[in-house]
Amino acid sequence: MAGRFYHYRRGYLKVSMTGCAPERFFNICQGREIEVWEVCCKSGCYEFYMTVKGFKQAKTLARKAGVRLKILKKLGLPFFLYRNRKRKLSLAGFLLFFIFLYSMSLFLWDIEFEGNRRYTRDTLMDFLNSLDISYGMMTRNISCEDLEESIRMEFPEITWVSAQVSGTRLLVKIKENEVLSEIPQKDDSPCDIVAEKPGVITGMIVRSGTPAVQIGDQVEAGQVLVSGVLTITDDSETAVAYHYVHADAKITGMSFASLETSFPACRRIEAYTGKKKTGIVVRAFGHSFTIMLPFFHIPEPGDGKEEEPLPWKFVLEEKQARIFEDFYLPFYWGIAAGKEYQTYERPYEEEEKEELKGIINAHFMENLEEKGVQIIRNDVRIQEGNGGFTVICQAQTEESLGVERPLQPAVRQEEAP
Repeated sequence: MAGRFYHYRRGYLKVSMTGCAPERFFNICQGREIEVWEVCCKSGCYEFYMTVKGFKQAKTLARKAGVRLKILKKLGLPFFLYRNRKRKLSLAGFLLFFIFLYSMSLFLWDIEFEGNRRYTRDTLMDFLNSLDISYGMMTRNISCEDLEESIRMEFPEITWVSAQVSGTRLLVKIKENEVLSEIPQKDDSPCDIVAEKPGVITGMIVRSGTPAVQIGDQVEAGQVLVSGVLTITDDSETAVAYHYVHADAKITGMSFASLETSFPACRRIEAYTGKKKTGIVVRAFGHSFTIMLPFFHIPEPGDGKEEEPLPWKFVLEEKQARIFEDFYLPFYWGIAAGKEYQTYERPYEEEEKEELKGIINAHFMENLEEKGVQIIRNDVRIQEGNGGFTVICQAQTEESLGVERPLQPAVRQEEAP
């Protein structure tokens, strides 16, 4: 690659050779270190490439070898400039193009993040904006070391950061901590364990506190299951003191979960008419320009009333211009495809209702399973009425019923001896 660029910059020639001793000529060139490359034989003559300096030296050698050299093409930058010496505007445009590319290479036009899972791209971009790092700034003003330190200080869960400016692109690679950054502090404040929802107690393991219910009891939401008050009695079982603890227990119970989702009697349908539009969208420096192929609609003969235009839906596939892998430019282009559609309403069909029922029930069951709930029985049905229908999902579950509730100061005062 370096040799080809050198030849192009200095200029080179494509030469044909005829004669009775071509091998002697090539041997002489090799002995004099005259560069010859891409030699091929065509129609009884040899064609190859030589440098301009090598061709001048080979003129006298050709006579000694009994061959004749003829220039077929003059290639390279010097010959290109000479041929276009009178085309001043073309030369000026050629130079301005390279000046423009060089100017664009001084600015930042693309920012990429790799390895971010906990933090979204928008969150990281907002932080970069707070550091005055944004699209269009000069790359020389970006300190990768300061940026890496700032990210580690702002986001403790990020344990490793690597920032690199390559071309017009800023690439930030991060690695997040997969374990907790801090050990949660154990809460020892006095509290009760109460029922989160109604149910029947099926299991109890009390580690701390006083049980207030037994297995098989029916409980209501908010009812105390394990009290955080320990009563100290004397020999006659008279309360002489109270000790307040952080109640701790695993309590499971049989409960019910339900979900109701209502729908109108009719659904809105979007039907495409078959008319399409295609256009090109160009965006640069925050401004966009759209070239949309015109669509002409010839109304049918009628009463002369103009029809209201129907809405369109457009889908844009956009790409950013780049020359090399890391040389991005502030230009975006894309293809916009649009379809005309019209809307109307029609009643739900039975198959559609059944499909909705299955989808809603699947989400309902999935949410329960994500909470660690054991599903014993599931029932789903459709109830008609009120100008529509309702999908009702019900499930009998076995789950944890107890939740912590801080012990109220008033309770402590009432129970004080």
